[in-house]
Amino acid sequence: MYSMPDLPARDGVQKHRKRQALLGVTLFSLFQVVCAAVFITLCFIPDLPRWAVWLFAALGGMCGLLVLPALVVLKQRFYEIEGGELDAAAEY
Repeated sequence: MYSMPDLPARDGVQKHRKRQALLGVTLFSLFQVVCAAVFITLCFIPDLPRWAVWLFAALGGMCGLLVLPALVVLKQRFYEIEGGELDAAAEY
C-alpha cells in the first residue's frame, strides 16, 4: 500500500490524468458536434436529391451518436485512474 507522503503526490497525478481524459473527450465531442452541424446544414441545400438529404441527415446523426460511447469510455477511464491501474503497471 502507499505510505502517507505518497498520497498527496498520487492525488495530484490522478487529477492531472482525469483532466487530460476530460479534455480529450471534450475536444472529441466538440469536433463531433461541429461535424454533425455541417452535415445537417448540408441537408438544406436547395434542389438536393432526396437520397443526399437522407445521407447527410444520417451522417449528422451518426456524428452525434458517437459522443455517447465516448462518455462511457470516459467513465471507465476515471475508474482506471482512481483504481491506480496505471501506477501498478508502471512498477513492472
